[in-house]
Amino acid sequence: MGKFEGTNFLDFKRELLKDSKERQEYERLKPKYAMIQGLIERRNELHLSQMELAQRIGMQQSAIARLESCGQNSTVVTLLKVADALDLDVEFKRKSTVKV
Repeated sequence: MGKFEGTNFLDFKRELLKDSKERQEYERLKPKYAMIQGLIERRNELHLSQMELAQRIGMQQSAIARLESCGQNSTVVTLLKVADALDLDVEFKRKSTVKV
């Protein structure tokens, strides 16, 4: 048997984004995933488990897990509670546009 070489994520992503519909959906969801990545990174910086974060804000650990996995659309109230517990600001900014 030969050595198993798993799927290279960057190659997979590059191939997937060749499709214009997939690329549009990827771009549409990019801000959501960036926000979630920021929450996870900050939680890890603070050395908090999902359970510890959940306890700080009076939620169940499973709610934090769903938020971090994008498994459901969380409410703004939940997002603000999590951001506050992680000592983060929530900021809205205008989408950048390409000027020709």
